[in-house]
Amino acid sequence: MVTVLVSVVGIVFLTILFSAVFYEQTVEQTNEQLRIFMQVYATDYRDRAFSQETAESLKETLGGARVTFLSTDGQVYADTGAAGELESHFLREEVQEALNTGEGYAVRQSTTLRERLVYYCRAFSGEFTLEDGTAVQGGLVRISVPAASGLSIFAGVLPTLIWFLVVDVLCCLFVAWLATSYVLRPVEQLTQEAAHGNKEVQTRYAELAPIAKMMNDMNADLLEKVEKMKEDRRLEKLILNSMEHGIVIFRDPSDVILINKTARRLLDYETNEPIPCFTSDVEIKAILQGGENAALVRKIEGRYYSFRFTFDGNSRVLLITDVTEATEAAQSKNDFIANVTHEMNTPLTSIRGFAELIAAGAMPPEKLEGVAKTIMRQSDRLANLIRSIINFSAIDSDELPDYEVDLSELLQEIVPLFEPKIEQKSLHLALTAESGVRVWSRRERLLEIVNNLVSNGIRYNKEGGELRITLTGGECPRLCVADTGVGIAPADKARIFERFYTVDKSHNGAGGGFGLGLAIVRKLCRRAGWKLSVESELGKGTAFTIDFCAPPKKEDAKNTR
Repeated sequence: MVTVLVSVVGIVFLTILFSAVFYEQTVEQTNEQLRIFMQVYATDYRDRAFSQETAESLKETLGGARVTFLSTDGQVYADTGAAGELESHFLREEVQEALNTGEGYAVRQSTTLRERLVYYCRAFSGEFTLEDGTAVQGGLVRISVPAASGLSIFAGVLPTLIWFLVVDVLCCLFVAWLATSYVLRPVEQLTQEAAHGNKEVQTRYAELAPIAKMMNDMNADLLEKVEKMKEDRRLEKLILNSMEHGIVIFRDPSDVILINKTARRLLDYETNEPIPCFTSDVEIKAILQGGENAALVRKIEGRYYSFRFTFDGNSRVLLITDVTEATEAAQSKNDFIANVTHEMNTPLTSIRGFAELIAAGAMPPEKLEGVAKTIMRQSDRLANLIRSIINFSAIDSDELPDYEVDLSELLQEIVPLFEPKIEQKSLHLALTAESGVRVWSRRERLLEIVNNLVSNGIRYNKEGGELRITLTGGECPRLCVADTGVGIAPADKARIFERFYTVDKSHNGAGGGFGLGLAIVRKLCRRAGWKLSVESELGKGTAFTIDFCAPPKKEDAKNTR
């Protein structure tokens, strides 16, 4: 059907094309004929008058061609194709071309004769005599003959075209019948060749080439999918082996389906061997025998890992997760409770002991004043401890807005309050603070930081030592509190910011601290994004430095206080 359609369209197209070519050749031949006609005028009629009689005579000589005499401004003197006065022909295409170049051609529909004509016009110079005897300078002679249109040419060959199409359709049908009688044999051969497996399918028949190509493409697509599946599996293994968590899929301790690199390392697993802890760990062994989902924690290489077992039919899954941080956080919480209990127990024991002595009347009257002062001192210590714990816990829930604080002014106000303690230990204070240093925070928070750092600098300083407080401004203001005290041992340096951790292990309150001051300072600095650092040498002193480099949290809420 496609062949028939293509052949029919081709014949029709060629017929139209040939009709157009024939039309162009006809017009060209007509132009040559008109040029010969004009030469007849120039030879035999040039000396005659521009009159209707001359035009009719020339028409008869030329075998009936239409003859028109015109002035150079387009006025018609004579025309054999129409009677009566005609409109100006000045704007006609052939006239304009003749006036410009000496001669002009045009093919168009005549408005006078209502038929398609080929026009040829030539300009002549010299003097012409009109019918009334008047002489004019220059004139135009136009000769035209009927021209067949492309459509009329096509219509003329249409009957022949129909016969060609009928013959073409019959021939195509006959050829198609012959072709289809031999199609089954090549297709059968192609099928047999395709049944051989991955071998490339080939055929010498052009008609079957697309089918062979499709089969080859399908085979290539299948191979590509197989390769993609292999690549996906490789990526799965890569992802599993790159996981921070360990994963094991197994049926029993010696039948491991999948294990990633992390689990292999943590479980010390070798291929084709039972997983050691599955057979040696009593608790894990009991979980595997019970067949119920369970989780436990094991310590491996100094870190804590959660072993979570999941059972699904015959398959079992073990997910190993590093829970060191969570475990240490829980341990820190327990230590915090133990430290709080211990810190509160010391003053409570002292208060209760003295109270029992007073209640039993066993306390001499002259000692009552000293005992009362001891009870008040321990009560103050207990109140300070409770206040410090509340303050430490309140930092996390603090949502009050920050504002600009003049840290220079705050230091000038707070440092003089430490003079009694400084004089008590005969310390030399060196305060160097640039003016106008502002920090985006809140006054009470900066007061807390300065108070704790300066208190530590006094508490752990030597008698007659030096306490240096330095504040510098710029884009990143810096506060440094340095002392010449006992210093911090390397073993304690990593833990001084922990809650309730003190270098003084006696917990008797002689130093006056609970181990919460530096923990509060670190927490406030972390919350604000400031950098807190410490440099210390045992026996020579310690320097705490804070770089206030964090940007303001709320640019639109600036209040200077």
